[in-house]
Amino acid sequence: MYNYTQKQKEISASISSLRFPLTVMIVLYHCYCVQLPSNQPLYAACVYPFGLTLGETGVPAFFFISGYLFFFSQRSYFQKLRTRVSTLFVPYMIWNGLILLAFISLMLLGHPMEIANKNISDFQFQDYIRAFVDRGDWNRGNGQPLLCPYWYIRNLMVLSLAAPIIQYLIKGIKGFVVLIILLAWWISLPYNGMIAQSLAFFCMGAFFSINNVSPLIPDTGLKRTIVIFLWAILLVCDWLIHFIIPIDGGLYVHRLVLILNIFVFMHIGSYLSKHFSAPSILEKSSFWIYTTHFPLITMIHPIIPIVGDWGQLAFYWVSVCFVVACCITSFAIGKRIMPNVINILTGNR
Repeated sequence: MYNYTQKQKEISASISSLRFPLTVMIVLYHCYCVQLPSNQPLYAACVYPFGLTLGETGVPAFFFISGYLFFFSQRSYFQKLRTRVSTLFVPYMIWNGLILLAFISLMLLGHPMEIANKNISDFQFQDYIRAFVDRGDWNRGNGQPLLCPYWYIRNLMVLSLAAPIIQYLIKGIKGFVVLIILLAWWISLPYNGMIAQSLAFFCMGAFFSINNVSPLIPDTGLKRTIVIFLWAILLVCDWLIHFIIPIDGGLYVHRLVLILNIFVFMHIGSYLSKHFSAPSILEKSSFWIYTTHFPLITMIHPIIPIVGDWGQLAFYWVSVCFVVACCITSFAIGKRIMPNVINILTGNR
């Protein structure tokens, strides 16, 4: 257990220091997904720890942080929802609306486009609505809006609305049982269960906040040693199972690693916040990077060279650095020449 006033600054500093690294992890993941060729095993093995082990941690970690901060705040439920209208709903509608407008413009110029295998010229009212939700394909909860990474924001808005129910379910001993069930559900799914992932990690963050339990690993002691040792063992096993000793259950090990990653990164974030001071633009630009990186990656995809493992590896890191640099630069320029517009587009962060 921990005292709210004693840990508030430490946890907040840890979260602030992680926003940019976690956003870069999402870029690592999407660059991996776009570039991964089926016939380059060495490239896949070399990039896997970054593209998947780190990359797939970004979104679950943000759900965890969002769940933690939602209940960490002392404001009322309706005050929190009012804030999330500007931080989540407004950017969600604007960015997806801009993409839909681009599709419609191309159609009017004689270049009809398809969304979820349906020509936009054949769209009816419900199709336009679903374009903002799942592009007309629910896909067991894995459907994505027009701006694909914004499925996280869509799910987060629903979870925020359901906060009173979550608070009741996740409080106390019964909350621990509920959390274990949710995590087991997500781990057991043989596919990318976005609903299970969203609910499990948001509730995990909520559990720590509601029950006044610190998510930070102690700086020293047996608990820290056990967590780091277990994490390292699972990390190695995850890679070995995928590339050296393929056995059943590799997905379960991988997802256990993702869970432990969150606590290890929270620990690292706490350390970084105490010993380093990163440029403020990195944290401030995180939401902009998250929003704009995916269209950039899809633009890069057609120019990926057909080369060997080392060429693919080099191109992967060049593309990651290029995308992140472009996003930060465009954010800095935008903040200088039209700060009010950028504020709205990034949810007044």
